[in-house]
Amino acid sequence: MTRILLLASFAICCSALAQDDGMPFGRIGDSDVDRLAEFGKKSGFDLKPEMERVYKKDEEALARLFKFSLVFNTLEADARTYGQILYSSLLNLGEVIGVDAYVKVLDRQPPEVQQRVRDFLFYPMLRVPKEQRKQAEEENNRMYPTLFPKGFQFGHDDPVFAKET
Repeated sequence: MTRILLLASFAICCSALAQDDGMPFGRIGDSDVDRLAEFGKKSGFDLKPEMERVYKKDEEALARLFKFSLVFNTLEADARTYGQILYSSLLNLGEVIGVDAYVKVLDRQPPEVQQRVRDFLFYPMLRVPKEQRKQAEEENNRMYPTLFPKGFQFGHDDPVFAKET
């Protein structure tokens, strides 16, 4: 029960203040997901079956979802769709397996994957009004110390988020 409350708090901090009803990457529809799936296939990632595996708690599929983050070079439409899918996976899987278990899979990835995924997951914080951001960041760091470990720098050496820092 405590885990659900913490995740609800994360969702509120990061997206309730954001536009588009909990979609911090913008409104994402079925056509956006279909377009990302086609892009993914060209990049060797079959999005829809992989997401089915992710939601069946397959850690290897989750790792592949994380690695897929490296195909993006800018925060364009497909990257935003990916970001929303990743953000939703944290909220949904966090309820089922726990945020710490989710982060353990992330922590086993190469540093560039860890940075990129954390950047995508931190991005919703930028949607919080500036006057409330510091408080929201402190709350998230207190509740999820492993998600954004001490020393994490949003957008560090990451071309996708270079313009967002």
